[in-house]
Amino acid sequence: MILGVLIVSLLAFALTNVFAKKSWQTLLSLVFGLIFVASLGLIVANLSNHFGMEKVTETKTTKIVSSTESDSANMLLYKALGDGTEKVYLYRTDESQKKPKTTGTDNETNKVEKTDGDAEKVSETTYWVYKSDMYKFWFNIADNNHEYDKRVNTFKIPADWIELSTDQAEKLAGLVKEKQSTMESEAKTFVQEGLVKAMTENPKMSQEEQAKLTKDLAADYQKQALAKLVKEVKGE
Repeated sequence: MILGVLIVSLLAFALTNVFAKKSWQTLLSLVFGLIFVASLGLIVANLSNHFGMEKVTETKTTKIVSSTESDSANMLLYKALGDGTEKVYLYRTDESQKKPKTTGTDNETNKVEKTDGDAEKVSETTYWVYKSDMYKFWFNIADNNHEYDKRVNTFKIPADWIELSTDQAEKLAGLVKEKQSTMESEAKTFVQEGLVKAMTENPKMSQEEQAKLTKDLAADYQKQALAKLVKEVKGE
């Protein structure tokens, strides 16, 4: 609407200024000129400083799964941009999802926190909206209500998840493949020693208990071995 006022006041100013012969006509021309200047100033203020608008933040929580299909560990991957201070995170929201989604780079920041609950992505998106219907009526130029301002993504992941860059994840996969035979041998020894110790302490251990312990020991070894490899790829 204010754009219409701007155009009308400009035309009225031009016409009254050209054909003004009496003092009241000159005064009327001045009034139209002031309306034009005020309208232009308000439009500039709206477009550059969001005059008549305020910020609102909308929060969306999405459950996530490992960035890659892996039986050994859940991972949250990111790709470093530029000098490495900016990161684009890769995440999946479903196990059947083949290609991970990525966070944006348009005034978007990412944080990672540990949680005792399930892995999730919490997005807080801030928009500019008009303070009232009156402001919207006058200034909704180019349909700019609910204009995007910024987004903060917080990835909340359990303690057993691993955060790696895509380069580190590739290096980790190479190390696992390279040391696979050694790890299998060490895992067998680790499990056998654990079983012997447990059965020494409890000679009456049943077959079911032994099977469960074997599974738990194998998982423990895998967790420990993977943790060492992760430290290696991170240079820790």
